[in-house]
Amino acid sequence: MKKILITLTILIAFSCKSQIIPQNNAYVDIPNNAYIKDTENFLDNFVGTWHYQNGNEQFTITLVKVLHHDFGSFYKDIIIGEYKYIDNNGNTLVNTLADINNPSFPGPLYHKIAGARSLIRLEYPKCLECNLDEYRIKSYFTDPDRKYQNLAIVFRSISATQIKIKLYREGMSTTTDPNAPDEMRIPAGEYLMNKI
Repeated sequence: MKKILITLTILIAFSCKSQIIPQNNAYVDIPNNAYIKDTENFLDNFVGTWHYQNGNEQFTITLVKVLHHDFGSFYKDIIIGEYKYIDNNGNTLVNTLADINNPSFPGPLYHKIAGARSLIRLEYPKCLECNLDEYRIKSYFTDPDRKYQNLAIVFRSISATQIKIKLYREGMSTTTDPNAPDEMRIPAGEYLMNKI
């Protein structure tokens, strides 16, 4: 009886073990309970507070790495973030930086920046200046006053103290209000950001 219990325990332990898929190789069918893991610690390149300034215009982003986030049928390491944007006239249009540690959020995906999909060089948006073996990270980007806009942000590591981001619209707005503003409050484009 003791041998049967030990054998059953071992079998259960092996059957519950999830398959680990490296983050940059996550272009395969994802089996149930798989873990898309940042095995190379690539996401660490983006953790911290980053700042862009051009005249009065300022864009600040704070990013945090979240390990083993549960997506229901699989797990994944992701980055989450919040941001502040000041326009050329010195007006603060968005400031969610205080929400980076907001305990009332029901989960990491409620942050204004969330996700971590690996992109290779020729995936949209293309990065022709990227090396052949280089990959970037794509996340969702949310304007808290225009949640109906489908926006995305792509992070590229330049050095330990610089990242380049590309902010863009990723589809149609999802509002039925004909009077809802459709333009992006933070201009689409590329921003070279320095770590602060």
